[in-house]
Amino acid sequence: MKGHQFVKAVAILPWRRCAIASLLCALSLACTGTVNRQSTLTTASASDTEPNISYGDLIFPQQSDYLMIPVGFYKDEKSSKSLFSKDVYRDSAYDRMSLMTIYNLIFHNRRTGESHLLLSENTLISSFHLINEENEAGEPIKNQFVFIEVIPEDTNQDGNRDRQDAVIGYVANASGKNLQQVTPDNTNLVFWQIDKPLGFLLLKVVQDSNSDRQFTGEDDISFIKVPLGNPGIGSDIITPEMREQINQRVKL
Repeated sequence: MKGHQFVKAVAILPWRRCAIASLLCALSLACTGTVNRQSTLTTASASDTEPNISYGDLIFPQQSDYLMIPVGFYKDEKSSKSLFSKDVYRDSAYDRMSLMTIYNLIFHNRRTGESHLLLSENTLISSFHLINEENEAGEPIKNQFVFIEVIPEDTNQDGNRDRQDAVIGYVANASGKNLQQVTPDNTNLVFWQIDKPLGFLLLKVVQDSNSDRQFTGEDDISFIKVPLGNPGIGSDIITPEMREQINQRVKL
């Protein structure tokens, strides 16, 4: 009987060895597969940190030989998005572009085939608008302009470039040339309006007057007037003499 049991045990032993070997092999393959998948996901996540370049829909300004193409990227909801006048795009195209962060604009002459970029160096374009002058009768005239707001750097050093940083205004003509800065460095553009009949831009900016790298209620406000016929950094409507008088506190 004991001999029979020994023979039976010996007969079973090779099967057990095979089972154990098969189990170890399966575990080894499973571990190898898991490592490969993690490596793939890690690589994909690393590549996602650099968003793919995207191009917006074509923009055809009225009475212009040029068309415009925004250049930028789509990213997560926390990214700074670029804003633009509603009439630039319509319906679903506007909704799609509202998710885009724009850092340059391509201008293309439809007649000559010439193309160029608006900015010599890419930077965050906070918003862009197409504006037209009007004559005194309120009728549109041919002079057209592109007004853009850019955020060149993280002024307050909080790790993000957004509307809390310095926002600088620029104006270019309808061909995307003669780009001119119209608000001073280290200011935050908070409001602008065009006086179409007289051809002026009126802009409200906050100065970092206390040099704390932020734009708050403690800083001075300037109202800047820029002639579109000769754009450049405009003059402050509030003169130094007026500001000195304004800053004299009134006891109530």
